[in-house]
Parts: sequence; C-alpha cells; structure tokens
Amino acid sequence: MPDAARDAVVARLNRACGQGLLSLRDYSARVEEIHFARTRDDLERLVRDLPEGDAVAESDAAAEGGTEWHVAPVGGLRRHGRWHMDRHLVSLSVVGGTCLDLRDAQLTAPEVTLTKVSLLGGVTVCVPHGVRVVLEGGSLLRAAGLFGGRADDDCEPLPPDAPTLRIRAFSLFGGVTVQAPHPVSQTAVVRGIPEDRA
Repeated sequence: MPDAARDAVVARLNRACGQGLLSLRDYSARVEEIHFARTRDDLERLVRDLPEGDAVAESDAAAEGGTEWHVAPVGGLRRHGRWHMDRHLVSLSVVGGTCLDLRDAQLTAPEVTLTKVSLLGGVTVCVPHGVRVVLEGGSLLRAAGLFGGRADDDCEPLPPDAPTLRIRAFSLFGGVTVQAPHPVSQTAVVRGIPEDRA
C-alpha cells in the first residue's frame, strides 16, 4: 500500500475532525486502523461515510469563531462524554480547576484553544492519540505532567493538519496534566514559548 494513499486518508480524517464530523475517539480509532489497512478498499472503508472535500460551507465557517465563557468565583469546569468544543473555551475562576475529557468531543475547528485563568487551580485534559497538544502559559508554582511523565520527544510527529488543542493556563498555584489513553505514540505535545519570552 503506497504511503501517499494512507496520507490522503489521514488528511481527509483530519479535515473531517476539524469540521466536527467525527468525535476525537472516532478519529483516533480510524487513524489507528490506517496502519493495519492492506488494500485501498480497507482505506476507503474508513472514509466512506464522510463527504468529499470541504463539508463546511462558508456560512458555517463564520459560525466556527465562537468563544464559550465559563466564569465561577469558586468551582471549576468539568466536561466529559459527547460535547462540542468551540474554537475558544475560556474558564475563569478564583479557586477551581478545569477537567476536560476530549475523547468523545467534537471540535468546531481544526485548532481549538482552552484558556484557563485562576489563582488556585490547574488543568487536566484527556486527549486521544493523533491530536497535537500545545502548552502555553505559566504558574508561580507549576506542576506539569505530560502523558504520565513521558518526554515530549517520545511522541511521534503528526501531520501539520492534525487536530490541535492549544492550552493556555495561567495561575499562581496549579499546573497542567495531559493524559492520553494508550497508545500514546500518535499524540504529540509541543511546549509553547510565550510571546513575551520569544
């Protein structure tokens, strides 16, 4: 099976995931199956239910630009199960963390951003493999755990158009923990450098 055929299917799955047509769990499972495909029919079966080309009309693309706000003096934000993540999710609190399980989530854009601002509270995110995670921000007392303590360079590189979650976390006390269900080889984590430090 030529690599070009596999790459074309990955690109189509990336596009469908960024358009909200696939949950991240479904996307991840299909990307994993690409490695086991032996024939073109095996590959076609993975995208047969998806529209050809761009499925989002221009009018729908304008609606993608939404920002969802969650503001709570005390208490955090918790999302799991089937849900839609807007292009930008902002969580503000004095005390409270943010816990997101993205395995069954559908993204409204190819790149989505979580911004978390609090005095006390961290971020925990569960992301399936095949999704790029970019970490930005900082904390006075910071703890970060990436995929159970794995180093960033243990992750396999992903195509440039892979679904991307950008996490911008700012707090006095708190950290960021990104977890991935196994296998983690398809999940890439990039440590972002804040613009003021670049």
